[in-house]
Amino acid sequence: MASDLESLIAKYSLKGFVIGIPFDKHQVSSDAMQVKVFIDNLCRTKMLEGVKYAYWNESFTSKNVELLLKPLNLNHPVLSKTMLDKFAAVGILQGYLDFVNRKMKLKATE
Repeated sequence: MASDLESLIAKYSLKGFVIGIPFDKHQVSSDAMQVKVFIDNLCRTKMLEGVKYAYWNESFTSKNVELLLKPLNLNHPVLSKTMLDKFAAVGILQGYLDFVNRKMKLKATE
């Protein structure tokens, strides 16, 4: 996975990316810990040198997309999962971009 990410960074000249992880106020999920360990390892090996990243809460993203896709009756499990993952990724990125945009507008009014 690390080499795939490294290839994508090089191929698309990425300067940054958003990492969706599930946040829970009451406990740290094993998925969130695995993602953080993975990113920490990439940083330690300097694979992310010069690339900015941000963690963003992905809690309920898939569930929300699932509710939106349900009326489409995507009966093929692979197609359904692929669509779910793609739309969830869009939702995570859009949430982050909306947050950054609001933050920039607030700074501009100060």
